[in-house]
Amino acid sequence: MSPDLSPSETNETDLFETIENVLGALNWQFERDGYDSVQCVAPTRWGEMGCLLTYRGHPPALHISLTLDVKPMSRRRSGISELILLMNERLWLGHFDYWVEDEIIIFRHSLPLSGRLTASEGEIEAVLTAAKEAVDKFVPAFNFVVWAGKSPSEAIAASMFETEGEA
Repeated sequence: MSPDLSPSETNETDLFETIENVLGALNWQFERDGYDSVQCVAPTRWGEMGCLLTYRGHPPALHISLTLDVKPMSRRRSGISELILLMNERLWLGHFDYWVEDEIIIFRHSLPLSGRLTASEGEIEAVLTAAKEAVDKFVPAFNFVVWAGKSPSEAIAASMFETEGEA
């Protein structure tokens, strides 16, 4: 039996009201951008990052992406790619991508909506939380590779280092 990937009767009004409820509860600034997306500002440990939540009709899904404020350099492309592989192994929800043509690094995840009208507030909050936690944890690793010239394995090891308490 194959899944039904045909467009569903998604109620976009309910979906975007749900998204706005979650963003309001998180105190993230947001603005509806036309009929099929919401732009917001994700407050992270490393500054504010742009986030986009977009509905796609075929297959029906909510796509969530958070653009990192890291300026990749083309000469570090292979190191960035290897680092992303190492990071993605450690993520439970979502993944990082490096869009070479646009020279941006993003975190993204999609919630399939086949056979239902909207995503739950819990699902949306879980992905936004996962995105924020991944960015908080891994932005320094990107900077180690891009700006400090560290190897991906050195960068991932440094980002996985956990301290207890506060200094």
